[in-house]
Amino acid sequence: MEKIIAAYSGTGKTTFASMHRQAMIDFVCMPYKYYLEPEGNQSEACKANFDNVMREDWPYNYISAIKETMESGMMLVIPSDLSVLDLLYLEGLPYILCYPQRCEKEAYRKRFIARGNTNSFIDVFIGKWDWFLDALENDQHSRHIVLGPNQFLSDVIRIGSTSSSSTGGWDIIA
Repeated sequence: MEKIIAAYSGTGKTTFASMHRQAMIDFVCMPYKYYLEPEGNQSEACKANFDNVMREDWPYNYISAIKETMESGMMLVIPSDLSVLDLLYLEGLPYILCYPQRCEKEAYRKRFIARGNTNSFIDVFIGKWDWFLDALENDQHSRHIVLGPNQFLSDVIRIGSTSSSSTGGWDIIA
């Protein structure tokens, strides 16, 4: 059973994890991907900042941390970073992939603006929208959830009813 949801930016990872704190961790990648100030600024304004310095051990350090955290029995929600997805597959770690319908590009641009993302962030996630979605749609190593208009993770996944594990697992209700 999958213990990881890899979701596109703006799909509600942080909100979903906060709704299920006893079972789910919003496993952000920023401290693993970049050298950050001690406060570990992970605000929306800090994401996709081209001044961030990437760590030499990325994404291997993140995969190692994912594996270690999974030993606690918690489920994880992570960004759908393509290099991370490749390594999850190579490590034999199953995941559910979640991303928006292609026609939702403008709605996601508005989401990013409303939550305070920078123009650099928007240039990446909206500017390369079709490229990202092509890559995610072509991922043949996972189950896919494609979010429709006005949908978030919390609308399509229910926690707690499919597994005998301490976390209870999840049901896809999309």
